[in-house]
Amino acid sequence: MTRSSLPLIVTVLVLLSLCLIGTGCSSQPDVVLASDIPTVPDMEQRLGYEIKRRQGQLVGGRFIFVGPILKMDEMVESIDAKFTSYGWSTERSTWLFPRSELLFAKADRRVLVILDADQLEPGMSRAVYKVSLASQSEGDETATAETDSTSSSD
Repeated sequence: MTRSSLPLIVTVLVLLSLCLIGTGCSSQPDVVLASDIPTVPDMEQRLGYEIKRRQGQLVGGRFIFVGPILKMDEMVESIDAKFTSYGWSTERSTWLFPRSELLFAKADRRVLVILDADQLEPGMSRAVYKVSLASQSEGDETATAETDSTSSSD
């Protein structure tokens, strides 16, 4: 190593360090698994399972987020705005407290969003995404209840 290359190496190391610091402190990703499905604002994704892809698109899976739900109407409006900005249309929206449900559609895919506000610890509220193809999402509640009861007996 020559003396003239030392400043260049130091500069590169400093730049890499700054990049790593910047990415380490950055917020959560805006989408689920590099897809076109936006994450829940101000919530952290904790779990994803039953993940299915088709030609690079996310077409199946369940994703659990944890974080604050202080005002359900604001959370629902925020999620609706994010999905709409990614080209999704709202098929159904049920605003209740402590539980709300939204169903979004895009081509043959559906995302059912279930928001559960924790009344004792609002910061530990949950959101669940159920991603499916349209043919699988018809009768979401019935199919989900059957799937959940069979999977819990394993």
